[in-house]
Amino acid sequence: MSFLARALRVAVVCLAVLPCLAAAEPVTAPKIEFPFQEGDHLVIMGSSSTGIGIWPKTIQFLLTTRHPELKVRSTRHTAGTFGQALEKIDQWLIDSKPTIVLFNFGGNDANAGEKGLPGFKANIDKIAAKVKEAGARPILMTHQSGDVRKAGKDPLARRKLYAEEMIAHAKEKNWPVIDTHHPLEDLQTAGQKDDEAYTILSDSIHLTEPAYIAWGYYLYERCNPPARESAATLTAKGEVTASTRCKIGDVKVEPDGLTFTRADEVLPILPPIALPPRRHVPLEKFSQYLLKVTGLPEGAYEIRVEGKPVGAVDAKALAEGVNLNSVLLDSKNPAPWEALAKDLWAGKAVDQVGKTSWKFQVQRQPK
Repeated sequence: MSFLARALRVAVVCLAVLPCLAAAEPVTAPKIEFPFQEGDHLVIMGSSSTGIGIWPKTIQFLLTTRHPELKVRSTRHTAGTFGQALEKIDQWLIDSKPTIVLFNFGGNDANAGEKGLPGFKANIDKIAAKVKEAGARPILMTHQSGDVRKAGKDPLARRKLYAEEMIAHAKEKNWPVIDTHHPLEDLQTAGQKDDEAYTILSDSIHLTEPAYIAWGYYLYERCNPPARESAATLTAKGEVTASTRCKIGDVKVEPDGLTFTRADEVLPILPPIALPPRRHVPLEKFSQYLLKVTGLPEGAYEIRVEGKPVGAVDAKALAEGVNLNSVLLDSKNPAPWEALAKDLWAGKAVDQVGKTSWKFQVQRQPK
């Protein structure tokens, strides 16, 4: 075969492959600015996953603990599809008076298949327009992915189709949209690689509790929140050299470590419920509860809060800085602040965020 013939053959093969590569291109949602403002009333309108309430509680928990100054509150309304919600939304808007509305429909709409797409898109436009007319800010969010072994190949493919059509339509019409479908799809793939039995589904469509938590974190991540860490840096001599969104006081140097009180302006703690795989979900990325202690003698040190163990780390790790949430996950200890976390998860004690003051102890462990 001549050089020219070989070159032509390669060109033909490349041209044949290009459409396949183009078809495989992921559908991406445009990046949005952090959408929440002070005093917002977030109204979540969605189907049964919204009614179950775990992912809505997760986003409320994250907003309450990371952004207490905003004082965001939330309400939920449920219907099966965008079309069914359209029949109820006028009353929902009157009853709730939202400033921002997040939609979670599409999973049930997808049962209509390709022929239902025109009506699906028309209902999106109608319902989002009603929200804007009511003076609120609408945000679309894609519905969940799943596990093909439980959901079935065709239903799962339809849900993905509708999620991607929602993103494409929102981009065309300039409606804000957040994609949580593809991250949940990736979670199933990654979790199954770790453990073949792993699944994000509790039945053919609804997620497990940990997967709903993951959904809430993916949503928060894609809201592009400003950094909300609480960080303290001390020396072994008891000097406070830096602090971010916390105040350190009553520092006492002891023969085997030090004690101090820490008052946090924000509480980047983890939800008090079964958590998803930390390798694949940005739990710690958005739960930065940091402590650094420099100049300690070599050895292992136990960190305690109000006398309850967080976990043990060595002097080198403390000098570099540790995330107390990571230490907790590594140690598998119950969180010393578990009671408050449970109250916040339930929507109680919200006024305690920014007012907590806990005694910390960093103590060297016997060899």
